[in-house]
Amino acid sequence: MPCYKKKSVSLFFYIALIALVTSSCTLQKMVRLAKKQEITVQPTPLVANGQLVEFELKVAMPPNLIKDGYRYKMDVYYEYGEQQREQIGAINFEFGEFLYENGWPTIVKQFSFPYTPKKNKGKLFVQGMAIEKETDEVKYSHPKQIGTGLVTTPLLMVRNNEILFIPDSYANEADKPAQLTFYFEEDNAKLRSHLGSNLSVLDQYIMDNVATQAVTITASQSPDETKEMAQKRLAAMENYYRSKLEALNYSNKKVTIKTLPVKSTWEQLVTKIKASALPKAVIQEVTTIANSNLSDKEKDAALQKTEANEYLQLYVYPALRFAEVTINYSRDKKADYQLYLLAKQIAEEKAPADALTEQELQHAATLTPLLAEKKQIYEAAVKTTNKWPAYHNLGKVYVEMARKEYRTKAKQALLAKAIHNLTYAGFRNPTAPVYYSLASAYHVRGDKLEALQYYDYAIKLGGNPEELKRIFADKAALEIEIGQYDDAIESLKYAGNNYQTQMNLGLSYLLKENYEGAQEFYNKALELQPNDALANYSLAVIAARTKNKPMLTSHLRQSIKADNSYTVKAIEDMEFDAYRTEQAYKDAFRP
Repeated sequence: MPCYKKKSVSLFFYIALIALVTSSCTLQKMVRLAKKQEITVQPTPLVANGQLVEFELKVAMPPNLIKDGYRYKMDVYYEYGEQQREQIGAINFEFGEFLYENGWPTIVKQFSFPYTPKKNKGKLFVQGMAIEKETDEVKYSHPKQIGTGLVTTPLLMVRNNEILFIPDSYANEADKPAQLTFYFEEDNAKLRSHLGSNLSVLDQYIMDNVATQAVTITASQSPDETKEMAQKRLAAMENYYRSKLEALNYSNKKVTIKTLPVKSTWEQLVTKIKASALPKAVIQEVTTIANSNLSDKEKDAALQKTEANEYLQLYVYPALRFAEVTINYSRDKKADYQLYLLAKQIAEEKAPADALTEQELQHAATLTPLLAEKKQIYEAAVKTTNKWPAYHNLGKVYVEMARKEYRTKAKQALLAKAIHNLTYAGFRNPTAPVYYSLASAYHVRGDKLEALQYYDYAIKLGGNPEELKRIFADKAALEIEIGQYDDAIESLKYAGNNYQTQMNLGLSYLLKENYEGAQEFYNKALELQPNDALANYSLAVIAARTKNKPMLTSHLRQSIKADNSYTVKAIEDMEFDAYRTEQAYKDAFRP
């Protein structure tokens, strides 16, 4: 019996040893087989765009690599500086994770990692590993370099994204009426109750504890909608207010509701088109049609044939499909000298948050330069009356705090709070400047699609020409970041003839490889800001790409002379790699 047990144990270890050796051999074979891999990186070299470096990795493996009980994993990472390694992601070759292309298991995957200037001279690597699933035994392949450095030319753009505090007008506007706007789908009079529809804000006004409320309601429609649609919206808005008043008027206040005549579609269209960023000739053409004696149908048909039609459909008509509610009441005003002390007490939680109204707190917030104090005061203003200027200015404070923050996670958290507050400001006051602020916060945070959505929405709401130029200019900068160069050029048509416009037109044409056009716009930028370092540097990049050595020397030297930080930038920039040993490049660094 003992002999039998001894043989059994020996047999067990023998079988285990064979399994171990077999597994190890399989893993080694997989690693050797993986050397035949085909890897493609797009773009090559990698390109920094905005706050991210985004690229696509396509990897094809020999068919024999795929085995039951095993998987092949490939880590993707970036090395830069002094042995700093940033893990980007991984690709896993196992059943369900790949498709066959020409008989080879193939995976195409998008990757990105945050951009910082320290990464300009880094290297992109992959490292494979064969893994037995049951035992987690691993065999590593040698790291393989698949990319070198970053092209940073798309970062040579000009952005503004300046969010402004709502001007302090406490003395003049503390008792002004509140106004809420509700937008409708085309040919629809149904109120939308989703987040951001303003209905919840209206409910709060209905519940407000005041003695009297005077409410006026009006409505509008776009030229392409069915007749009486504005009247239906007016009725829907009035019915909603009256039904909610019956349910929510706990303080038994006296309320008067007045419906105003439906707003003239054509008068509003003329007002919005005159406030648009369209060329004067196009504005005049639209105005002439709108003011003509043609019928509504004939006017609409005529507008569809104009150059402005696409702009009207995208930015003007949606903004005409609305109902508007104005709530008018007044509160007792405190003397101005009390405000600052009370605001400080609220900020220190030594007085209740509702000791001052939102307008009073907003005025008090202008009296301190400290962002932390401003934040506390605006937070109190939000709690007190839930009105849009408090939300907007609190969002502005968070953006400014984020700009001063160097820790990535903390910066992102502050920007998230900014977006939250600016979103609520937009719900309560849907105007172009407010939604520009929200778009800018998303833009600064790197949320590109959301930023683009709100830039578009801000444009649809209309505004004065200078506001719209600013919005179109930063929208174009974002479109450059996401590679939509033709869209950027289109947006810049409405951004005015200023430095930012000329610089970003130059960059759009440069990235489209239209170097002659790019050079023309950069020269226009230099006319507006002579000796500008960025414009000269951009022209030096064009010179490098077009192999114009005298131009490279001249503009790179002028750039460095205007701003010495461009010395390091030029040394690290891959655009000049082909010229490192050239005299034309060396001469640019000489006085």
